Amino acid sequence: MKKIKFVFLVFLALIIAGSAGAQELTLYSMPSPSKINWSTPRGLLTSAITNNLTLKHWKHKHPIGHVFIQLSHKEKKELILTGSVPRPEDDSSKKVMKQGYGLGILFTDMLGELEKTEKLQAEIPARFESGRIAYIRFKLSEANYDRLKKYLNIYKKRGYGNIYNGLNLPREGLGAGCSIFGISFLEVGGLMHPVWREKWPVTVRIPTELIGGPSTGNKVSIWKLTRATRWAKESEPHRVLSLYEPYYIYEWILAEWKKENVDKTGNVKLLKKGKAFGLEYDCTHIAPPEEPIFEGAAAELNDDEEE
Repeated sequence: MKKIKFVFLVFLALIIAGSAGAQELTLYSMPSPSKINWSTPRGLLTSAITNNLTLKHWKHKHPIGHVFIQLSHKEKKELILTGSVPRPEDDSSKKVMKQGYGLGILFTDMLGELEKTEKLQAEIPARFESGRIAYIRFKLSEANYDRLKKYLNIYKKRGYGNIYNGLNLPREGLGAGCSIFGISFLEVGGLMHPVWREKWPVTVRIPTELIGGPSTGNKVSIWKLTRATRWAKESEPHRVLSLYEPYYIYEWILAEWKKENVDKTGNVKLLKKGKAFGLEYDCTHIAPPEEPIFEGAAAELNDDEEE
């Protein structure tokens, strides 16, 4: 009887070990072709123009960089890749160059969509080959995986993915650029580290005089942007822009990979595919946060009815 019980416990342990970490979240970051110059408004404009003309990954280029996520479950054979992007018919360059949005484009609601798995699968191989991508993989508990999948399903069903950019508050249903959309999965899963909140964002004070479009009703010429050599002081009329920079995420991953490779601390598993570097964290011990998945007015809607 004891032998049977022992065999059963071993069998059970193998099942648990096999299922632990079968669920994963991966955050991918594709850097912009050249590092964006955030030192001045003129530098930002010049970077945007230069990166738009790049020949790097021309077919699937991302002039300002791109962040997207992957949810995968080996046992259920699930694989979901998605990211927040603007729809092709909503031309941001036209808004800036011809309609006078200026840097107001950074706060403007645009027509958005969530990328399909097949589209991103077509982009990734070339990035692994060139090394112009980096990633962080999180091993998840079953409960946390289910929470993240629920978040994505409701996000889609409510149509939140139809708004790109805007206020960049995806969990409130108020728009999302690619980077904050990806970061929101780390927040929903209770995986966001304080260091990343410090190292990954860029924050600048945009002078009100450079903000055109619906939010101000002003028109800002492209020539005015080329003469803007500084951000606003705290005492001057301005609006704060704070966003997670794909290039910073990419650089941080590479720096951590090299540091861990030298220190051999064992705190993180080092991954490499082609020329692309990645990190893996075992988060199977992290329980889903008790806080609601959504925030603000979006939290007042019934998640269970909409899943």
